[in-house]
Amino acid sequence: CTSNMAASIALGESAPSPTKKTSPEKPPASLEEGFHKLIVDPALNEVSQQLDSAMKILDDYNDTLKREREERLATRRDIPGPLQGSGQDMSVILQHMQDVIHGVDDDIQQSPVFAPSVDTTAKLALLGHSLAAYATLLPPDRLRRFTTRIISDTTLWLSRLFRFENGSAYYNEDDREGLIKVCRLVLHSKYPKFAAEGFNALYPKPPVVYISAASRPGLGQYICSQLGLPMSSLCTVPCNTVFGSVHTLDVASFERLVKDDINSSKLPVLLVANAGTPVAGHTDNLSRLLEICKANGIWLHVEGVNLATLSLTLVPDSVMPAVKCDSMTVTPGVWLGLPCTPAVTLYRTADPAMALAAGLSNSQSLERVRALPLWLCLQSVGHQGIVKKIKHAADLSLQLSEKLDKIATLKKSTQFDVPSPVVIFRYAESRDKPGEEVAPYAATKLDDDSKELDKEKHRLLYNTLNRWLGAQLCADVPQVQLDVVEVEPEGVCLRFNPLLTAATRGTTVGHVDQLVQCLEEHTAVLDCTIDQREVFQAAVEDHPNLLSIDDATWPGVGVLQYIPEYWGHHSLENLTEETKTEMDKLNADMVDKLSANQEIRFQRSTAPNGRTCVCVGLVSEDVVVEELVQEVYATGKELEDSSRFLERMADMVRKGIEQAEQELLKANEEKLMEEGVIRQIPIVGSVWNWLSPIHIKTPGGNVKGTTFNLSSGSVESTETTYKYKMQIQGGSPNSTPVSTQVSTPTKTSPSMQMVLPKPIKTEDSPENKTNDQKEEEEAAEEEPAEEDGEEEVEEETKEEEDEGTESDDAQEQEDDGSS
Repeated sequence: CTSNMAASIALGESAPSPTKKTSPEKPPASLEEGFHKLIVDPALNEVSQQLDSAMKILDDYNDTLKREREERLATRRDIPGPLQGSGQDMSVILQHMQDVIHGVDDDIQQSPVFAPSVDTTAKLALLGHSLAAYATLLPPDRLRRFTTRIISDTTLWLSRLFRFENGSAYYNEDDREGLIKVCRLVLHSKYPKFAAEGFNALYPKPPVVYISAASRPGLGQYICSQLGLPMSSLCTVPCNTVFGSVHTLDVASFERLVKDDINSSKLPVLLVANAGTPVAGHTDNLSRLLEICKANGIWLHVEGVNLATLSLTLVPDSVMPAVKCDSMTVTPGVWLGLPCTPAVTLYRTADPAMALAAGLSNSQSLERVRALPLWLCLQSVGHQGIVKKIKHAADLSLQLSEKLDKIATLKKSTQFDVPSPVVIFRYAESRDKPGEEVAPYAATKLDDDSKELDKEKHRLLYNTLNRWLGAQLCADVPQVQLDVVEVEPEGVCLRFNPLLTAATRGTTVGHVDQLVQCLEEHTAVLDCTIDQREVFQAAVEDHPNLLSIDDATWPGVGVLQYIPEYWGHHSLENLTEETKTEMDKLNADMVDKLSANQEIRFQRSTAPNGRTCVCVGLVSEDVVVEELVQEVYATGKELEDSSRFLERMADMVRKGIEQAEQELLKANEEKLMEEGVIRQIPIVGSVWNWLSPIHIKTPGGNVKGTTFNLSSGSVESTETTYKYKMQIQGGSPNSTPVSTQVSTPTKTSPSMQMVLPKPIKTEDSPENKTNDQKEEEEAAEEEPAEEDGEEEVEEETKEEEDEGTESDDAQEQEDDGSS
């Protein structure tokens, strides 16, 4: 027994006494313990929770600062850091250069970089730059002799290659720099005192430089800024508008401008003509311009990509007059695919001193050695190799031009009877499609403004389709470079210029055939999409919950917007911002779900009204547009009926109910302030209301109720309901009413009185009416009379109450006087 008691005591159990009974337990907590339990512990728990929330806020703030710091560091990657004192390994430097070229940021979508084709000749050009840098270490006399031989040989080869006899050459990195040197040479020849007197020599007869309106942008401003001439010395000659190409210089306008300048005591000095405009590749009328320039003593300078055809066996007649011009700028390095080789300006002059004064004769050996890469490559390729490369580029243009004629929906922008190695084309309406014809006896015709608007939308749509077509072709056939250019008046076009890209891209005849095949596939899809746009709009209009949006900037069959069925009878202007946000989320969810369809492209966009819309991409012949629209509608309906959307709607309704409750509390407070506290006491308030009654406010007075609209989720006023005796949707009297029941007009709403026409004896005349119809009419006639009687009784009761109030006031005044 003793051992058992010891074991129970060791385990913490209470050992019962054998003689005494166990006493009942005492209360568990004293006054101090109760105080801690009721007051201190909840306070500590609350402080702990607040501390945890504060620490969480600090942690979130620190995470935000860390993220912003990382973003700032990411944006500063392109900013050069301090140069390391110990230097870096070559492999690290090359890796850094590769990262700079291709980009390492995952967030930034880097466009794919096409690796250029570097053949043996291009590698020799790269070696030539290294040798040119090494040659600068030679002694001055050896370097001078070496550069003189390079300049003389290269000038002779290029003059014979481009049929420019007795010419000199100037090598420059910027092809515009040669034109500036030629302009200085012309000024020195036209103004003998220009070297000594400067701009004072130009004052008696200011010089005039003529350029075409189709020249490269900013060329005229560059000439004036480099020569120090005012902008009045620059004359822009317009292009043809009636005859000839709209991208070539108007010869008649040029001749007229020259005569006007001569009569105005100005001196025409130079004309910059184009043998291949920068955008369209068209050639000016060089033979006629050469005649006008010789007759008026004007220096003729020619530039353009079509000058490369001077090296061919058969030179186009439009380019052949360029061999008789005074100067030209050629870029053989670009045409042959030689990286970083200089441009060459060929010119003729009888006075070498003037050429030296103008800066055309390079006296510095460091500037003359820049022709070394070109000297090496010309010897490596040879005359026949150069002609073969240029002819290959011309054949590629001819091949593509012939294939484009077989596609009815592709329209070329060509120069009549003038061949060009540049091909400009665009996707447009079929050439076989007849134009719009309006009968002379037609009763109605489209308005001019609407026609212009439709024409602008049509142009904008086809510009968008051509941009999409250019992007798709570049991705399908990267070996063929197509440039998306803006050509007036056609619009957005695609340009193929193999003289500038074929050598570096390695374009072959097979690549052009592949390009034509892709063109046929894409144009077939575009034709089907254009034909189905009207069908798509009609199918969208058949569904009341779908709204068709006219967006010409989307390359697809159309754009639509899904409006939930619960809000279908509402206009977007009457919806709240929360409701519009929910509708945007619904349309965005539709795009995410529809994007699983790999055949058709769906994209999220913003409509002109600022709301999210669904953009439907291109469709092929095997796609039924009606079924596609039905699929979009079914997707929107499914998402609308989903629990997620209903939960968001429930939250919106709950917020609206809370707002309504706040409005009611505010209204009660205003009522309390107006009526006072005494009127709110149950018994005293009734007595006080009997002694001093409240003026009864009619529904047309200041009393305004509020209603909660479940469809829009907003709290609206019932003022319009009392005013028009009907429920107005959207809170505007112009909106369509939900209920069409019109109550009988009273004196409080005289504007709603209805004037009915006099009955005419027809089939519904009293003779033909049934007994039930007659009873209904008699009851309707009796109702206004009863209402008028009730109103008279109310007015008499109100007058009696007013008289009773006045008598009570008078009796009180008499009692006061007697007292």
